[in-house]
Amino acid sequence: MEKWVRICFAIVFLFGCMAWPFDVRTEEASPGQKAARKDIEKNLEATMGMPVLKGGLWQQMTPDSKVAFIWGFGHVIAIEQHLAEKYPELKRDGFEAKVLEGMAGTPMNDVIARIDKFYATNPDQIEMPVMSVLWATSIKPYIKTGIAGRPLN
Repeated sequence: MEKWVRICFAIVFLFGCMAWPFDVRTEEASPGQKAARKDIEKNLEATMGMPVLKGGLWQQMTPDSKVAFIWGFGHVIAIEQHLAEKYPELKRDGFEAKVLEGMAGTPMNDVIARIDKFYATNPDQIEMPVMSVLWATSIKPYIKTGIAGRPLN
């Protein structure tokens, strides 16, 4: 059981790491910010052993595939929430708590529509990871404070 807890915590930690560095804004990022973002994405790809889902592929996905992606993301959050309830020492004001706060009661189709709309209205940001867009469109606007109580930028 302890091995399962460690594996689940590692998965959730990786998702948390993906959302934290992507302070998605509509204004243009500086060349330094773009380079840093690409470096982070390369590290995530190396760490996770799979490419980061970006807008180009997102726009080609079927509606069912988009639902499956969001559903899988939700399952990771549900696993972390379950583990935090079972093991109180895991509770924290982290990514999972912010996702639950920001997306409470939001239908899955609304989340998908927000992501679709972002890429449709920002074709120049097609390389932005879907997780960054999800954070910017469906979580961050609906939370009161940032992760670990930090102020929202």
